[in-house]
Amino acid sequence: MNKEINDYFISVLRNQVRIQDFEYWIYNNDEFLEETLGEQTYFKIINLNYSSKFVIDELEPLLIKILDFRSIEDFKIRDLLNRMVFIEEDLISSCREIYREYCNGYSFLKYIVYDYDFQLDIESNRKEFEKDRKEYIEEGKRLLEFFNSGKLEIIGEQEYIDLRIEEERIEEKYWT
Repeated sequence: MNKEINDYFISVLRNQVRIQDFEYWIYNNDEFLEETLGEQTYFKIINLNYSSKFVIDELEPLLIKILDFRSIEDFKIRDLLNRMVFIEEDLISSCREIYREYCNGYSFLKYIVYDYDFQLDIESNRKEFEKDRKEYIEEGKRLLEFFNSGKLEIIGEQEYIDLRIEEERIEEKYWT
């Protein structure tokens, strides 16, 4: 898929684009989107009621399918890892969100949160945390590789399939 479309759809899923702006964008790029997405998919997107306060509930599944994620949860977890790995200024905020997702049941994230707790508001703790930046980024890359190879798969909210062998589950060595 076209990078511009991919990036714009991801921005919508991240709530970085207002629905009204998205609606304007799809109408102003109609031929391009119809050609790229196909007539059927384009018409599903264009036929949504963008004035409804619930339009995002209908739009998210369409964008998730177009972007080839299994669910909004799959997108959220992969997006968190990608932001942590590839957007330098997002490390602390991404790790905070990763910590919340770990607490919600995604135990494969444990290694990233091993030395992390809610005390990152304290400057000295943040500096200590930053020292291990490379280690957290490497673990994020490793987890993304497992997602890309199918060894980790999010199948629903707080539900996942883990097909990694025992040696690949390094997070199990911590806090056990």
